[in-house]
Amino acid sequence: MKWSFGKRNYTSVMTFLLAGCLTFGSIANAFGETPPAGVQIKEFSLLDTASDVVGAADFTPEGNKDGHFKLRLSLAQHTVINSVVLRSTDAYGKDNSQGVWRTNHVTTGWLLGIVQDKVVPSSSGTTHESIIINPGFRKDVKAPVGEFDGELTFDLYASDNGTIKETQYYVLEIGTPQGTVVSKPIKYKSPMIVSDSASPTPAPTPPTPAPTPVPAPTPAPTPAPTPAPSPAPAPVPDSPQIHVLFKGQALQFDGAQPILKDGSTLVPFRKLFETLGFVVQWKESGGTQQAIGTKEGLAIELTINSTSAKVNGKSVSLDVPAQILDGSTLVPLRFVAENSGYAVSYSRTGNEATVQIEEATASPAPTPTPTPTPTPTPTPAPAPAPQPSPSPAPVPEPPKEAAEPYVVKGYVRDANGQPIPDVVVFADNTLLYDSNILGVTDETGHYRIELPQIATSWRMGGDITKTFNDKEYTFHLKVDKDVPFSGSTGAVRNFTWNKFDGQIYIYPFFLSSDDSLPEFNMSDLEVTLTPVGPLLDGSTGKTIIKRGGPVSGGAGVDQIPIGRYKATAKWLPEGHAPIALQISDKSGKYGDSVEFEFGPSNGISTALYLSELTVKIP
Repeated sequence: MKWSFGKRNYTSVMTFLLAGCLTFGSIANAFGETPPAGVQIKEFSLLDTASDVVGAADFTPEGNKDGHFKLRLSLAQHTVINSVVLRSTDAYGKDNSQGVWRTNHVTTGWLLGIVQDKVVPSSSGTTHESIIINPGFRKDVKAPVGEFDGELTFDLYASDNGTIKETQYYVLEIGTPQGTVVSKPIKYKSPMIVSDSASPTPAPTPPTPAPTPVPAPTPAPTPAPTPAPSPAPAPVPDSPQIHVLFKGQALQFDGAQPILKDGSTLVPFRKLFETLGFVVQWKESGGTQQAIGTKEGLAIELTINSTSAKVNGKSVSLDVPAQILDGSTLVPLRFVAENSGYAVSYSRTGNEATVQIEEATASPAPTPTPTPTPTPTPTPAPAPAPQPSPSPAPVPEPPKEAAEPYVVKGYVRDANGQPIPDVVVFADNTLLYDSNILGVTDETGHYRIELPQIATSWRMGGDITKTFNDKEYTFHLKVDKDVPFSGSTGAVRNFTWNKFDGQIYIYPFFLSSDDSLPEFNMSDLEVTLTPVGPLLDGSTGKTIIKRGGPVSGGAGVDQIPIGRYKATAKWLPEGHAPIALQISDKSGKYGDSVEFEFGPSNGISTALYLSELTVKIP
């Protein structure tokens, strides 16, 4: 597969400046417009949230998983596409202010990366070429995305801004000089697909001894620096349909599919490597082709058609080599996953097989068996009665309630199902601006608000305030079922408090320039955050390892649960060994680590609590 990149010589400073402009977006204004003639969205779907292809402002991986979407577009004539906009919405297509991704940076939003799957003629027939349409925001905001015609297939990538999730609804807008076409709201496994009326379902026919195979429609491959892929490889005899699950989530392969060959499961290399957290490279030199995956402390090199691979530079033999079948690069799944620290299990029923990749569980070291010595046979003592193991306390379920006219009520619980008292809950009147009625939860986490008997609808919200190390933190609560209701019918609306994040600005402090090192980029900075004591909600928390990148108002890391942490930092420039960095908080005292807590916000959001760290760059 070929990758065609535009000029992409962005510096980290430009990334920071662009990211500083990215805030939550506006309300969609394309609804209600007359769609342009001859422009039709044939398919719009969310494929997965396991890729890391783009960043917030340019076509560069930055440590956050992307929403990977598929778009099939039909253009009846040569058409200029001015812009493509992805919005997060509710189930009815209304903006919910959770994120906007754009090709043209006109107002607010993150970059929407677009890769076109283009069929091109070759000496052997046709091949597929993946072309990056927009490697970054255009300097000229009026410049169109491009000119296209015919039947088109695109992969869309939206970097996770904290709201990319498979339960969220999304709408796509495609702007042309003649108008805007808008998709229906979609979410994971609920795609928008328009059936092709020109291709009616054929009537069943009796089987024939040698049917002519009908070629499958060309799928959109996941972008990868691999040799030209084409549709799924030719089936191997007795190869079952293989389902691959990573930590319980099924992986979606858009082009070539997993196959069983010589007793080994082979899968498309980019999808597997990126799912396991690797940065992917493809190298060709002197007729040798290599698929390479690298991440901190680990590098796996697979040479095409070679039964010898390398793990961190050490040669390891393979039962079945990596290979190119029908233009797609396939690699041995078990070898890659197990050398990445995962456990692999395989099961088969009939013509279907399932391969599961899970976190490896450490087995205790075997206790050496001592040399037995003769001992007198003791008189057996009666065995004590077995004691039942204590069961964990069940999570209490809030009592079921029925709606009452002109009453809204419900419970506020934490992520473990425990009630939260003294939470301020409000019913917002949608008829009159800033017209709220307040209620407060009792010791059981229950609230009840009586509504005036007026013809209007209501929406619910709430605020929770918690104290941590003598500091107060207030967070807005979102109702579990965020749907307006009529006062005359009343409603039951419950809340769950499970998000109390802050963000960290990270500033590089540059020492004397070292020409042997590359230019510093925030995406090459890895920060390890270890909780010191319980978090804000009383939980123990877990160690967080994140790469730096754009955050709201600056650069650093976000989505960090409020608590006290010990922070360390590493610089991981490509082609160099990791470099441990000195780190400091606002005190200006540098060390190998620093402990910190979160302070007030920077003013962008009253609930976006902030900490600031500085790292020394050689």
